[in-house]
Amino acid sequence: MIKKLLLVAAILGCIQTKTKAQAGAALSFDGTNDYITIPAVYSNEYTIEAWVKLNSLANRNIIAGTNSSGPSLFLSNCLRVNSAGLFEHYTYDGAAKTLQSSVTITAGTWYHVAISAKSNGVMKIVVNGNETISTFSVGTLWTGLTSFRLGQNTLGNFNYFNGSMDEFRVWNRQLCIDEILNNKDGEILTTAPGLTTNMHFNQGLSGGGNSTVTSALDDSGFNRNGTLTNFTLSGTASNWVAPGAVTSGVAVTSFALPTVSVTPSATLVCGGAQNTFTASGAFNYSWSSSFPGQTNTATNIYTITTANVPGNWNVQVFGTDVNGCYAPAQVVTFSTVNTPVLSNDLGYFCSGSSYTISPTVAIGGPITSYTYSTGSSVFSPTSTTTYTVIGANALGCVSGVATGTVEVCGASGSSLNMNGTDDVLNTGILYSDFTNSWTFECWAKSPSTPTSGKFNGPMYGANMGIVWDHNTLIYRGSATVQDASNNFYGASFGSLLANTWYHLAATYDGTVLKAYKNGVLTSSVTTLGGLSAASGGLTFGKHPTLSQFWDGTIDDARVWTVARTCNEINQNMNIELTGNQIGLKAYYKFNEGTPTANNTSITSTSDASGNNYNCSLAGFTRNGATSNYLVGAPFNNTLNPLCLTTGINEINTTNPFIIYPNPTSTILNIEVKEQAQISIVNVLGDVVLTQTINGLSKIDVSSLKSGVYFIQDSKSGKAIKFIKE
Repeated sequence: MIKKLLLVAAILGCIQTKTKAQAGAALSFDGTNDYITIPAVYSNEYTIEAWVKLNSLANRNIIAGTNSSGPSLFLSNCLRVNSAGLFEHYTYDGAAKTLQSSVTITAGTWYHVAISAKSNGVMKIVVNGNETISTFSVGTLWTGLTSFRLGQNTLGNFNYFNGSMDEFRVWNRQLCIDEILNNKDGEILTTAPGLTTNMHFNQGLSGGGNSTVTSALDDSGFNRNGTLTNFTLSGTASNWVAPGAVTSGVAVTSFALPTVSVTPSATLVCGGAQNTFTASGAFNYSWSSSFPGQTNTATNIYTITTANVPGNWNVQVFGTDVNGCYAPAQVVTFSTVNTPVLSNDLGYFCSGSSYTISPTVAIGGPITSYTYSTGSSVFSPTSTTTYTVIGANALGCVSGVATGTVEVCGASGSSLNMNGTDDVLNTGILYSDFTNSWTFECWAKSPSTPTSGKFNGPMYGANMGIVWDHNTLIYRGSATVQDASNNFYGASFGSLLANTWYHLAATYDGTVLKAYKNGVLTSSVTTLGGLSAASGGLTFGKHPTLSQFWDGTIDDARVWTVARTCNEINQNMNIELTGNQIGLKAYYKFNEGTPTANNTSITSTSDASGNNYNCSLAGFTRNGATSNYLVGAPFNNTLNPLCLTTGINEINTTNPFIIYPNPTSTILNIEVKEQAQISIVNVLGDVVLTQTINGLSKIDVSSLKSGVYFIQDSKSGKAIKFIKE
């Protein structure tokens, strides 16, 4: 009787134990038509991981991948089993990219599998901690991802997954092997940095009736719950099952990502300045910035050279440890403000009083402090002076150096600036007023050196003149004449620098054309003689027939009907004339206006020769720092140069050789039509160099002392003078 009671109790106990419900710990897929659809968000890097147990390797199984809207028949972001029975990672960057693990799969065994990829990086697959990394680079990952499908896709080119799944996770970053190993053997109960989907499959009753449990819950905090489709949700397959790969409710230890800090944490940046950010706490770094024009760098120091553009920007840095595990991005915001930009106009000043520097603030003001190279904004220069100014605003932004020039009035009074656009002086002098001999002279300067592509000069006549710009080299920066045979000739003034006052003189005695710079004869040529006949009147600042205007400033212009000698030129170039000299046709001092003032009431400039060739002003604005009266030429009051004489004949145009530049300090170009032997002779008649040349030759004269020399043709004995600066 007792034995019967014990037997009954045992039977009842077994029945009670058998019917006790067990919570689901994984999800079984039947390999026929089961799948789950999960909402997803595209990222340019990802990690997808899960525990899986395959019931059979007979079929090629899709474990996870994009849904049917994927980029091709092969899907993307995909974990599957390939025809070789190995786990395979597939992704798409415009072309199919695959990577397989070497771990052999055994049916009925749980495996932890993780796949990851990163745009412009690499793709990986990790099986039970065994990591395989691609040897090829990945381009830009497919950007059309909207949902995942677990178990299969609707395209039908792979089979449905036949097995069980546990702990499915999606991350928006590429996890390193250390973090994957840290997390694989337990549950991440809720959230983690970059975790976008977190499914434990701990739902329903294992093997029970679960017809109402049709969603796989997401514990990532984003509620990307999965929708179960075609699961029977009853029995031991196509249902919630237990046990899973990991113990339900056992939490993993939070993985310690590297912590990166950046200094400065926030900053105010002056536009145009170089600013440096420094990161610490990691092994490798990757930076980016919203500020335009910046590039990535892999060091812990990131330098930004900002433009002068105000705005709000940010700098972002990722840091990785020695195993490639990286911290969440650290972002530093900064603001750029305008750095002051200053400019200084050309100033004018007459000795005996003080000059006040008044820089213009273009942007970045108001300026709270200035630094002057002169020590103060008020100073009293005795000669033309270049100065600098630096300004700082209330935010501490310091401007660049602004350079200004104050010109000091000299004995020449004022000058007249021509804008190079439409300014011209009509002298009223007719070309028919000249016979054969003439002299033009003036003080002149231009903001640019003589160049090609233009045809102009301060005193550019139809058959004679002082030319600045010209397409043909021999007329550029030269005295010119057209003889009675209508041949044009040019005698070079040598090197003419920008923004530099020069006294230029051109003389012609009916045969020889000569060019003088600052009282020194720079070159001469012999013509066939006479002067061509020309009609019309002489103008200053414009080509005689073309609409080509000179950009420059002219002072103390003199027109003579005689060929002035060297002594007459250099002994009088630094003084104003009385106006009654013999042969003086017209004389313009340009002293009618006040430098840079409003001179609109002045419509002509006076002829100081008494011959009444007053010039009408055409095109001039006569107000401000251009196209107006400016400070006059400086007049060099030092000892005037001597007019040297020598027994060496100057070469004429029948000898085919040309030299340039003249003067020169280094290289002298000599051009001949046929082979010749030349000698360089000093003013004492000593030969300092002899050389055979043919065509265009370059001679280095930098070793010669400064002074006057002659290039002599050994065959003809004729020579051209040049000046070594």
